[in-house]
Amino acid sequence: MQRDSLRPWALLTLALAAALLLASACQRSAPLPPAPPAATPTATALLAATATPADAVAPLELPAITPVETSTPPESEASPTAHDEGAIFLPQVAVGAGLAVTSTASVTATAAMDSATPNQPAATPAPPPMRLADWPALALQDWPRPAKDNGLCIHNTAVAYLEEAEIDLQISRLQAMNMRWTLVHYGDELQLTKAAPRYRDAGIMVVWRKNVRPYDRYYDWGRDVRLLRDLGVAPYMQIYNEPSLPAEWDERPIDQQLFLENFVHAAQEVYNAGGYVGIQFVSDSWLVAALQEIKARGGEQLFQRMFLVPHPYGLNHPPDYTADPNGVLGFLHQARVVEAEIGFVPPIIAGEGGWKWNASDDRNFPPIDATLHRDYHVELFNWFRTGVLSNGEPLPDQLFAFCPWLLSDRGDDSAWFDSFAGERTLTIEGVRAIPVFERRFSWQ
Repeated sequence: MQRDSLRPWALLTLALAAALLLASACQRSAPLPPAPPAATPTATALLAATATPADAVAPLELPAITPVETSTPPESEASPTAHDEGAIFLPQVAVGAGLAVTSTASVTATAAMDSATPNQPAATPAPPPMRLADWPALALQDWPRPAKDNGLCIHNTAVAYLEEAEIDLQISRLQAMNMRWTLVHYGDELQLTKAAPRYRDAGIMVVWRKNVRPYDRYYDWGRDVRLLRDLGVAPYMQIYNEPSLPAEWDERPIDQQLFLENFVHAAQEVYNAGGYVGIQFVSDSWLVAALQEIKARGGEQLFQRMFLVPHPYGLNHPPDYTADPNGVLGFLHQARVVEAEIGFVPPIIAGEGGWKWNASDDRNFPPIDATLHRDYHVELFNWFRTGVLSNGEPLPDQLFAFCPWLLSDRGDDSAWFDSFAGERTLTIEGVRAIPVFERRFSWQ
């Protein structure tokens, strides 16, 4: 009886236990709520971490920035996991144009840079090469010189256009002083056509100086040379004159590079037409720059048919003055400058120089009066007769002629004839009195 009374309680207990077990099982099989995602650090936050003072924490090692072709990280590279210990990783995010941040084992902090190459000065392009004809080099003794050459010369007028009668007058004055050279300032081919045959027939060798400014490009050098050659006249051509001086630029800015372009063009045209290239500078640096420009363009063969046209003015220094280049012996200085650049001294024809009337530049010496003007010029011309310079050195073979300033000009007080300040009568008579002679060279 007691056993039967307990049976219902046992069955109830078992039912309750089964229900509890079933509920527990159902609870375990239900899905867990998703965990909140870990905060992803930004590139800005990580780069800011590098600004922490060094005495607070050890600096972080940041990955290098590697340029890639696209702004999207390559899919083949897996992102690092939290299990990679001992390194700091940046997320693979696009930074700037064409850059991505990637991880490396050990790097230093590097600021983000653009993928383009940093701006650098553009390389200076090589100048175009000179295109030169195949003319033979001239030995010193092969250069043309006048018959009965004596080296005596004078710069002709400062006027670039003369009538035939004026040309004939100047020729007669040169002949009266037994001068075999002159430098003529010409304006155009018509002047060449007028003047060249007259000087040829008078037995006077001319250096032709075209009336052109350093900022101008003259396109008829070759024509002028061919005209002279057709007339049987040696084409000694001075290209440009005192290009470094402001007076030659007519109040324009001095532009050396513009001049060098024009200079190279002129030298090439004269040379290719068979002319002799006369270079004229009063600045050593401009002279060197011109020679180096020719070399930079591969035009060294031109040097073998080039002559130098210095302007060795004496100021009021005596003929033997050598304390600096400001004397008539100053051509020796310019010869050394040229030799240092090209390895030899070419022919030299002083296109201007000598002593100007009343010059008083150096107070240590007397002004140039009529007597000194005569005596100094006569001594200079006697270099060619005696073969000895005023400083006692031998006359260089390379000095072909010396042309003082100036034969004739009404507006110049230094002109020997026709000057408003009177003629240099003593000097003219002194030169006429020099005995007739023919200059001798070392090879004769």
